[in-house]
Amino acid sequence: MDVTPQDADAADDWLTATIARHEGRLILYAQRILAGDLARARDVVQETFLKLCRTPRAEITGHEPAWLYTVCRRTALDVKRKERRMTSIADDTAASIPSLSPDPASATEQSDSAAEALRALHHLPEPQREALLLKFAHNLSYKEIAQITGHTVSNVGFLIHTGLKTLRRQFANTPA
Repeated sequence: MDVTPQDADAADDWLTATIARHEGRLILYAQRILAGDLARARDVVQETFLKLCRTPRAEITGHEPAWLYTVCRRTALDVKRKERRMTSIADDTAASIPSLSPDPASATEQSDSAAEALRALHHLPEPQREALLLKFAHNLSYKEIAQITGHTVSNVGFLIHTGLKTLRRQFANTPA
């Protein structure tokens, strides 16, 4: 099958538009999975888009977000698994690495409701947290979240419902 220059241009335009539309949100998603490591998140997203280039467009068309998030998630989880197998660094080396957690003064200053919601979100079980982030931070449908996480659509609904209920209860018990 011969590819015409017009077909190649259309494929390039589709790929460029897909990257422009999803790259930023995929980086944020991968960064959350990888405990805030932006450099590794960018690498994961780059690998995701390389896999997109290698996959026939017909296999992806119509469900691009679900496909991209699924590949991104799997790649990020693979990175995490590989890290766990690596040997731990020496204590003196670890002491020289700056902490990712905010200093006490900064943490105290973060009193707005968005920061409180994110902190509360981290106390939820991983499946609830991931479902809530995909739904509200990435605007994905229950069906897309189910495809990405491997849960059923009804289980995604349950995870989101339970997570929101827990967050509401936490905020109701928080002194103003």
